[in-house]
Amino acid sequence: MGKNKHRQASTPESKKQAAIWCAIAIIAITVMVLVANPWKQQTSATSTPQSSQSAQTRSHKQNKKKKTTKPSGTLQQQAQSMFIGDAEQIADDVRDLLNAPENSNVDTLGNLLYRHNRQDLAEATDLYDAIGQQKDIDTIRSLAREWYPQAMQAGIEARRDDLSSGLDNTAREVATIERDDLSGTQGCGDLKAAYETAKRLVDSKSDDYDALTKAQQNLTTAMSGCATNLDPTDREKVFGRPQGTLKEDKE
Repeated sequence: MGKNKHRQASTPESKKQAAIWCAIAIIAITVMVLVANPWKQQTSATSTPQSSQSAQTRSHKQNKKKKTTKPSGTLQQQAQSMFIGDAEQIADDVRDLLNAPENSNVDTLGNLLYRHNRQDLAEATDLYDAIGQQKDIDTIRSLAREWYPQAMQAGIEARRDDLSSGLDNTAREVATIERDDLSGTQGCGDLKAAYETAKRLVDSKSDDYDALTKAQQNLTTAMSGCATNLDPTDREKVFGRPQGTLKEDKE
């Protein structure tokens, strides 16, 4: 009979090596599980930003809704119900007013005031100086409520002046369109209605800034559309020759 082979007794060193290999195996298994199921970490990582983004979206919509709600009454009365937030919010509200209308074919209020030499109102100098100096909120709010009627009244007069200065030319353009039967050209038919609205607002000395701005937008859009769709000969008849161009010599 052969000799029985007895298992060699474990030594402290072999136990240590076994423990190390066991730990390595556990780590390897853990890595494999994470690779096989990557969604666990991604879900927890992305859930917070999504929730935050949703909250920001709701807040943005609420702010936009708040901004588009215009108070009634005179400019002074409107001002008294505006600028109720903190200094940062008041600064944002004034900036929004100066930058409106956005993405438009007419000047923003800020550019309009600059062009009509009202730089102090275009920059809301006193107000922003007070904000920069961290004056108390009552002072800042008072300055904002003083600025608003002054800026809007200056804007009304400037917008009305812009409309008025172009009415004579527009009247001739409308008459030419009707005389040459060009109203059917896309955009040209809208010019008469836009002109009549603008003239009515100017003649009545309207103090409705939004209506004046809308009239200027519609008039500019109608002119641009009409000029774009007319052939070169008719375009020159209606709108004249652009400045800086020379008429070709005829033999």
